[in-house]
Amino acid sequence: MTLDKRNLYRLPWSMNDNAIAWLELTDVCNLYCEGCYRQKITGHKPLEQVKEEIRFFKRWRNPDNVSIAGGEPLIYPHILDVVAYVAELKMKPIILTNALALTPELLKELKKARLSGFTIHIDSHQNRPHWKGKTEKELNELRQLYADMIAAARGLYVIFNSTVYPSTYHEIPDVVRWGRENIDKVHGLVFITYRAGVAETSVAVSADNKIVDLTKLSYVRDRFDERFVTAPEVYQIIRDNFPEYDASCYLGGTLKHDSFKWLAAAWFGTKKKVFGSAGKRTMELAQVGHHLFTGTYLAYLSNAKVGAKVFLGGIVDPSLRKAGRSWLRHVFSHPAQLLDPVYVQSIGIIQAPDILPDGRADMCDSCPDMTVWDGKLVNSCRMDEYRLFGGMVNVLDKSRLAQEAIVPSSGPSQN
Repeated sequence: MTLDKRNLYRLPWSMNDNAIAWLELTDVCNLYCEGCYRQKITGHKPLEQVKEEIRFFKRWRNPDNVSIAGGEPLIYPHILDVVAYVAELKMKPIILTNALALTPELLKELKKARLSGFTIHIDSHQNRPHWKGKTEKELNELRQLYADMIAAARGLYVIFNSTVYPSTYHEIPDVVRWGRENIDKVHGLVFITYRAGVAETSVAVSADNKIVDLTKLSYVRDRFDERFVTAPEVYQIIRDNFPEYDASCYLGGTLKHDSFKWLAAAWFGTKKKVFGSAGKRTMELAQVGHHLFTGTYLAYLSNAKVGAKVFLGGIVDPSLRKAGRSWLRHVFSHPAQLLDPVYVQSIGIIQAPDILPDGRADMCDSCPDMTVWDGKLVNSCRMDEYRLFGGMVNVLDKSRLAQEAIVPSSGPSQN
């Protein structure tokens, strides 16, 4: 099946009215992930600076939730104060973590501080102690450990994300299958397609037309001989293995009209069976309705147990109507299953920035993951370019260097 934007709802988010704010507490981490875009330069931010950034988001971003990130936020010394302050300003605090530092005791304290939930990053290209060399399927054991821990705390939700490499693309169904089996505990899955700069063939040029040292960036590799995975390919492998799955909404790119940068789905099911997915009308009603009644767009559901009443949305949504018919057949075949809770689980796909032949990057239009740098909103995935070079760089093929006549006046920038 070919993805067609006409069959999907374009999320209505914008820079100043977005469901998500990306708060970075620190650039220190207790793990090294191959796909990481952040490196240690400054360390932990002072708590007052963090609070100022939270107020900045409240005024200029209007988010439903604040994604508390890093570095590794759980090693930030004032993490409980940050969570409490976000909640105090009536936004949902979500911690994005590798979970190495997560314990039942810390979980209890975070819940007291009014944490809403977690997004936990686990994949096979992390140098994770005791889990090196494991496949994504084998890592489901670790995902299960954290899913059970968070479920035991009650009232928190959890999403698991992972970076998709060419070598792990075929393992995506193993993660989706595990998530489907835990639909009562796992509220969502996110797959992020790996991207990197390649120093062997590329040169970076700053906004003032100076060559800069590309290798200073953590997301640059000496060489990369494989083809990057795209969001439509991730969509297709999920759909091929799980016919009940289908996407319903998207964000496109800033430069390419046909790119899918965020591709989201929500499917509905019980512990025994998934019945189908929401269509674009359901997503439109969810976003518009949430904004109408709360003033913000929606990123995370507070409760994944939606009940069979959700299928009433089939009145306006053909996809949900189809899912509802599947649920009815399931119930009629075994009437006792009428009492089985119905849950919603999201499946998101993010295609990281793509470098075009002219050196510009196709970013996420209305980027949900913008953070604060020097008093302005910038794309979090490229903030190290601001920190090192004062702004985003263009990445050109070295063979074009002479054609572009990019010759620094006094040697490469040392910024």
